[in-house]
Amino acid sequence: MTFGRTPGGSNIVHSRRVLGAVALGAIVIAAISFGIVDVSIADANNCVGSRVDCTDESVPAVAVTFAALGALALLVSILPTVQWIVEAIQASRTSNHEADIEEALLARRRTRSLALDDRF
Repeated sequence: MTFGRTPGGSNIVHSRRVLGAVALGAIVIAAISFGIVDVSIADANNCVGSRVDCTDESVPAVAVTFAALGALALLVSILPTVQWIVEAIQASRTSNHEADIEEALLARRRTRSLALDDRF
């Protein structure tokens, strides 16, 4: 889990699950939006259920709206992914003091348990 500060000064918490959920949700919204664009263009040109070749002569406003929504959703899915990558790189470069202490305690416990096993 990573912690950050918003411009207003309040703390925000981002976990990998939250970032992943936002990214996947945005991708699903984008996919649905682009599907609506395809169907609405086909419907506007009377190509739905037609066996003859269709020509795309008109683009309805619904198609433009959902294309913009799909592009926005893709942008929203990219932002958490980039943020996760940046946080992962920063975390790998810096040492987490609490994690180091926990690792030292676990190593000490293992050493003690091995020493106790050797006595018997």
